[in-house]
Amino acid sequence: MNEDEKARRFVDRHYPEIARFLQSRTVTLDTVDHGQVQLDEPAWCIGHGTEMGRPVYRDDITHNSVRVKAGAVTESQGWMPMLTAYVSWAPFREVVPVISLVLDAEGDFAAEDGRAVAEALRVAASRVEQIATEAIRLRDAAQ
Repeated sequence: MNEDEKARRFVDRHYPEIARFLQSRTVTLDTVDHGQVQLDEPAWCIGHGTEMGRPVYRDDITHNSVRVKAGAVTESQGWMPMLTAYVSWAPFREVVPVISLVLDAEGDFAAEDGRAVAEALRVAASRVEQIATEAIRLRDAAQ
């Protein structure tokens, strides 16, 4: 299995919403500095609901994929988020898609929680690698 097939399987597994978007579509957004801006929206973008109805600058328009999360269930703190990651691309600011990461882990843990936290970090690392693979695939497909 080549890298493109691995990336496609990752997207199919983690981004099921993308399956309904078989091709890019055009969206029109109102901007403060450039009026109405029409742009192609990549198939992996989840939409611009957060940008609709509020003033936005053209350079702030951003395509975002579905967020992938990782976390741990600990005895001392219950569910603890560790990572949120997604592909992001601001076409008027960035040449290619990038990886957006939010790392959330912080705190004191019971010694018994150490294994759960370590496993969650391994899962988080794996998801970052998968998101990176997808961002590279999207970048290469655009060139």
